[in-house]
Amino acid sequence: MPAQAKKPTKSSAEPPLRILCFGNSLTCGYPVDHPYAERLAQKIEEAFPGRKVECEVEGMPGDLVTAGQYLDRMNISWTIAKHPFDWTIVLGGTNDLGWGKPADQIIEGLKKAWDIPLSKGSKVLALTIPETKAKFRTITERRNEVNEAIRNYEKENFFHFDLFKEVPYHNMAPEDRGKYWDMDGLHFQAAGYDFMGEKIGDGLVRILRLAEAQGTDISSIVSDARQRKAIEDLIFEEEMGDPRLLSQGYIIVRKKDLD
Repeated sequence: MPAQAKKPTKSSAEPPLRILCFGNSLTCGYPVDHPYAERLAQKIEEAFPGRKVECEVEGMPGDLVTAGQYLDRMNISWTIAKHPFDWTIVLGGTNDLGWGKPADQIIEGLKKAWDIPLSKGSKVLALTIPETKAKFRTITERRNEVNEAIRNYEKENFFHFDLFKEVPYHNMAPEDRGKYWDMDGLHFQAAGYDFMGEKIGDGLVRILRLAEAQGTDISSIVSDARQRKAIEDLIFEEEMGDPRLLSQGYIIVRKKDLD
């Protein structure tokens, strides 16, 4: 049986986790001025006690990925930042869909936006475009095409979170829909932005925990790639103690139990 990995020591002066939340009205919390970043930061700090999270919000209602100030704003956000961002959370495309912009142009614009923080050493968490109250076949088809491109995009330090799936409109219980969504069926109420931040926060926490485990416990305990992948899957789902691993002589300890 492999030797037990030593518990990593953490610096008492760990730098804050800096996050840029970038996008349009759904990023800045329009019309209630309540950005999802507030609950997002809380979720991460709850998951990692002692780790400070600094979120900066850059959201401009009505801006277009394809023809607006989107790319310029992303460049400026990185130019004026006193300290680099560890993560850049990117949401865009709803306005482009409404203005009839082709899916391939939206995808190309998003890729250019992602490349700016990626080129600066930041990790990117791209959000899929959420649905709205209005149902138009052409918008639905183009949204599906853009979201599928986001889900399938592969690049170093690039991750995605399926906001479309996690924060639905039409499949949400009517009582929750009235609680979370604004009457326009496009934006959220304050509780909805908190719900959005909670979901994104959960997704980012899973990624952070997996990255932390990959850098310590997994690599030191397991050298076999297939076995390591199985453990990574367990960590991502927060399901520890698979009998398949135990039968092969591996004792899996939850990372949160080590801390």
